[in-house]
Amino acid sequence: MCGFAGEFRFRPSAASPQRAEQMAERLDHRGPDETGLHVSDDHRCAIGFRRLCVIDPDRSHQPMTDPAGRATVAFNGEIYNYRHLRDDLRESFDFQTDGDTEVILAGYLAEGPVFMQKLHGMFAIAIHDAAAGTLLLARDRLGQKPLYYAADDDRVLLASEAKALRNDTADILTAEHVSRYLSIGYGDEHRRIRGVQPGTYVLFDAQPQPAETYWKPTLIDTPTDAEQAATLVRHQLRQAVEQRLLADVPLGALLSGGIDSAVTVALMREILGPDASIRTFTAGFGGEASDLYDERPLARRIAEHLHTDHTELLIEPDPLTMLDWVVDHYDAPFADSSAVPTHLVCQAARPHVTVALTGDGGDEAFAGYDRYRAMHLGQTMRPSMYFLTRCAAWVARWFAAAEQRSRLRRLVRFADGLGQPPAVQYFAYRRLFTPEDLLILFTDDYLAEHEVDVYAGMDAFCDLYARFEYPSAVTNAQLHDVHSYLPGDLLVKADIASMAHSLELRSPFLDHRVMQLGLSLPTDLKIRGHQGKWILRQAFADALPPDVFAQPKRGFGVPLAHWLRFDLRDQMVEVLRAKDFRKRGIFRDEAILGLMNDHIRGVDDHAHRLWALMVLARWLERNA
Repeated sequence: MCGFAGEFRFRPSAASPQRAEQMAERLDHRGPDETGLHVSDDHRCAIGFRRLCVIDPDRSHQPMTDPAGRATVAFNGEIYNYRHLRDDLRESFDFQTDGDTEVILAGYLAEGPVFMQKLHGMFAIAIHDAAAGTLLLARDRLGQKPLYYAADDDRVLLASEAKALRNDTADILTAEHVSRYLSIGYGDEHRRIRGVQPGTYVLFDAQPQPAETYWKPTLIDTPTDAEQAATLVRHQLRQAVEQRLLADVPLGALLSGGIDSAVTVALMREILGPDASIRTFTAGFGGEASDLYDERPLARRIAEHLHTDHTELLIEPDPLTMLDWVVDHYDAPFADSSAVPTHLVCQAARPHVTVALTGDGGDEAFAGYDRYRAMHLGQTMRPSMYFLTRCAAWVARWFAAAEQRSRLRRLVRFADGLGQPPAVQYFAYRRLFTPEDLLILFTDDYLAEHEVDVYAGMDAFCDLYARFEYPSAVTNAQLHDVHSYLPGDLLVKADIASMAHSLELRSPFLDHRVMQLGLSLPTDLKIRGHQGKWILRQAFADALPPDVFAQPKRGFGVPLAHWLRFDLRDQMVEVLRAKDFRKRGIFRDEAILGLMNDHIRGVDDHAHRLWALMVLARWLERNA
C-alpha cells in the first residue's frame, strides 16, 4: 500500500518536481519504506511516490518506467491475479521484477486502458504515457483505494488523498455540500478536487476526457437451490481469501466476534493447513465501552476453535482526542464515529503485522444490515401486520428509551419508514437529518443567501435508489450501498484509518466476484426470518462454533451517546457554542441548544447528529 501525488501539464511546459515532492511528503504515512520521483523527459509530468513494501520489496520500486521509456506507472494497492496476468504477457514483455507493478505497466503497453478490466484487486493507478502525451488515472471496481485530481486549463494535479492537493488548489465547502453532508454523514465535499469514481478511468491529453466506466455491478445467474448456492459462496470466498494471502511481509487478520471476520479466518485455516501459524487480533474496549463494544470473549472462542496465535488488544480511547484526530486525517467532514475505533485497532495491530485480512463488505454482499431486513419486511408485510406494526409503534413511542439501539426505538424507526416509496423508506433508515430538520437547523439568512436546497441530499439519495429497478427491495438497497455507502463511507474510513498507521487491510468480501454473487442471490437465500446473511451461515455452519451465528448484529463503535452526556459534554458545548462558529450564521442557536439539551437530559438520542455537527464545526475552523 502506498501513496503518490504529482502534476501533469496539458501543453508543453514544465511540471514542478518540487511541487510533486511536497505533495507526496503529505502522504508519508501511506508509504514509510521508500521514496521515489518521476520527471518525464519533456518535463510535462512529475510524480512523487511513498512506498509501503509488501510484495517484491527489493525490486518493485516506484514510479516504474518500462525499458523503452514509453510509459511510467505509479500504483497504490494490490493486484491479486498478477502472476496469472504476467504469464500471459511474458511473450511480449521481458519482466525484471516479481511484483504486480510491472504487470500493470506491461498490460497497459500491450492493451491500453482496457487492460484495467483484467485486474483483480484494489488499486489506484496513474500511468504517464510519454509517447502518447497522456495521463491515465484509474480506480478499482468498488473504490477500495482512493484517487483524487484537480484540473484547470493548464494542468491536472493528482494525489492518493485530497489533503495533498489542498495547498495547491483553491477549494471550498459549499452550502450544498453542507446540506448533503448533514443528510447522510458523508459525501464528496469538494468543489474543485474530484475523486476518480470506482470502476472508471479518466484520460488527460490536451484536456480532461469524460470518464470511462470499465465495470459496474450487475446481477448474474446464480443457483436457487440452497445447497448449491452455499457451495458456490464457499468456493468463491475461498478463492478470494487464498489470493489475499500473498505477501512478503508479516500478515494476520483482524478478528471480531462477527460472522464475516470469523469466516475469513476459518478459510485462512482451511487453506494454510492445521499446522500453519495464523496471527489474529481483537480489539477490546475498556471502561464504559466494555459492555456493548468488547468483542474479545467471542473472538477468543473463535481463535481457540481455529487454533490461531491470538492477541487481544486492550484499547482505552481518550474521548477528548477523537474529534481532532478525525478532522486532521479525513479530507472532508466525516460523521462516522466508528472511524475512531478503526483507527485505534489499526494502530494497535501495526507493530505486529504489515497486512491484515478483515471482514469488510460482508454486510453489503450478503445482506447483513438490519435495514435490509426492514426493507424486506416492508415489501412483504401483509395489511393486517402493517396495521398492527403501526399501532405497536404508536404505543412504543411513548415508552421507548432514548437510546437508538433500544428495541422499541428501532420499532418506531421501522414503522416510520412504512408506507413510503421504497427510496424514501430507505432514506428514512439511513439519514441523519431530514429536510424538515434542516429547515429548522439552518438560519433564514443562510437559507436565503446561499439558496440552500434542503432536499438536495434526500433527492440525490432517492435518485440513486431509483436507478435500481429489481423486484427485491433488498437487492436495490444493497446496490445503493455498493454505489454510495461503501465507497463514500466504509472504504474511506478503512483506508484513512489503516494508512494513517501504514497498515494494509484486505477483505475477501470486497472481491468483485464475491460481491456480485452476493448481490445476485435470491432474497430468500440472504434473509430468512430475523436473520440476514442466511446463506453465509449455511455455507460455514461446519467451520465455526454455533454461537458465532447466534450473536445479534453489532456495529463497530464507541459509546458515543454516553460520552456526549459525560466525557465529551464540555467539548461538545465548547465546539458548538464557539463564537467563530456561531458568527458564521449557518445554524440557529436555539436549534443547536435544543439538540444538546435533549441529548444531555436523556430526552432523545442525538449522538450521531451532534457528532456530525461537531466534526463540521471543527472542520470549518481548520479549513475554511
